[in-house]
Amino acid sequence: MTQLLYAEIKLNTGSEEEFLDLIRSPLGLPLTKSMTGFISAETAMSKDETGQSTFHLWEKWKNMADFENYMASPNRDPECDFMQKWTGMMSDAPRMVFPELLLV
Repeated sequence: MTQLLYAEIKLNTGSEEEFLDLIRSPLGLPLTKSMTGFISAETAMSKDETGQSTFHLWEKWKNMADFENYMASPNRDPECDFMQKWTGMMSDAPRMVFPELLLV
């Protein structure tokens, strides 16, 4: 069954461009897109009334096992350089949701 991921990542003030550069780097979305089971990704950036920037991510995977295998890869290990940079630009823990896709 297809798995959808939605994530909200609140960013430290002034880190928006550096975060986008990281996402566009070879170890960012290009790596994600090369993984087994990856279907698609959409991204957006928003800013609330306080000036807080939030990166929004929607990913679609063939199934949850493919997503879990991706997250278990060395390039997504919490201790790797990429993930240390990723989390270092966050102002809070990411909000990750796995909504159930509905047929309507």
